[in-house]
Amino acid sequence: MIEVASRTRNHFWKPILFLAGFYLVYQPNFWANTYVPMIMTLGIMIGCVLCLSPYEIGLTINRLKIFVIGISLSIVYFAFRALLAANDPRIIQNTAIIINVVALVLWLEVLRKYFQMTAEQVLSWLLWFVVIQCLFALMMLASSGLRAAILARTAAGIIENQFVYGERLYGISSDYTFFTPIYHSIIGLIAIYLGMNVNKKYYWFLPFCVLIIVLNGRTGLVTLVFGFVLMLVKRMATSFQGLMQGTVMIATSIGFVILGLSFLQVIQPGTYTWIVSGFEDTLALVFEGNKQGNYEQLTDSFLLFPTGVWSWLFGYGVRVYGGNASNIWFETSDIGYINDLFMGGLVYMGILYSTIVAHLISCQKKVEVKVGGSMLFVAFFIVLIIANYKGEVARSGIVLAAIIFICYLFSTEPQSEDRIWKSV
Repeated sequence: MIEVASRTRNHFWKPILFLAGFYLVYQPNFWANTYVPMIMTLGIMIGCVLCLSPYEIGLTINRLKIFVIGISLSIVYFAFRALLAANDPRIIQNTAIIINVVALVLWLEVLRKYFQMTAEQVLSWLLWFVVIQCLFALMMLASSGLRAAILARTAAGIIENQFVYGERLYGISSDYTFFTPIYHSIIGLIAIYLGMNVNKKYYWFLPFCVLIIVLNGRTGLVTLVFGFVLMLVKRMATSFQGLMQGTVMIATSIGFVILGLSFLQVIQPGTYTWIVSGFEDTLALVFEGNKQGNYEQLTDSFLLFPTGVWSWLFGYGVRVYGGNASNIWFETSDIGYINDLFMGGLVYMGILYSTIVAHLISCQKKVEVKVGGSMLFVAFFIVLIIANYKGEVARSGIVLAAIIFICYLFSTEPQSEDRIWKSV
């Protein structure tokens, strides 16, 4: 009887934890108050805390100590620098990344404690989250009224931009044009990794990742391709079987891209034109040296630099990201490195970036046979490098949180004699 009751409780709580995980990843805001996602995340985190013992909570935080301490130091440093410049210290906003990561890892520990979920099972949940996003995206493609209703809630500040609204914004998320596509490139790399090393069925999730990427932002395709090439080269260099598998994967990927573009050309010509223009801009830059479209901004108008040694070292205590009301002295830039430089200079960048690198290296050392020697962590690092040029990775959002979470997932996976993860 006790065993039956336990199974019944598991069947009740598992779907709730699935939905909680979906919200922690995408954090859609259906309310007018911008702090609601953080409040919801804190609520889920508190619920997870109540399910764990003090020892389990302490062990979890201890495993994140490099990240939490380093990011906390960067938050305190910027707050001090911003106050000196009479600007907003942004303590709450900058703390969001810590809250997001801690909530995700506590959610993971609850899954491990009560459901004995392995890393593969948790990652499969993340892949199914992508499928759900694609279902929302397809419904929004089919119904402009439904799309308008959803975006009026989740992207009220963006839909006024008719260029963006007309060509992208599909699914439900807190950030459609930057975090969503790059995050799904990370999950696409996970699908490739699992397909190479665990079960080829995981390759079937890759088209869903590509679909949600192209519907929201082209940068996600860039990060996915770079990571894919790294992992594929390692695989092809390992064995003849890896070479054959790599050839098949390349051909299949090209086929999916062609089919996807044909599909978009029919149902959403504006999005199709926007994607093709991105390829044309890239070809023009590589073969002709002609900067146009986003490349013109990212290599020209968005490149701002401090003046004077003091400003280079300690910054100005202000973000220069577009739309920031505190920035009244400088031009705007979406580039993450430029924003970090203006916020706290090279000192701030050193604290921030060294923290992220140290955490990744620490996790890489702990994974042993499970992921050790693979190119997955290197691919994550390259994703961060590229993403931080296109936007602000370190401030908040799911890109950095997802990489920290996945590295934590691999590096703290309980040892099992029944299952040995192979590296790429």
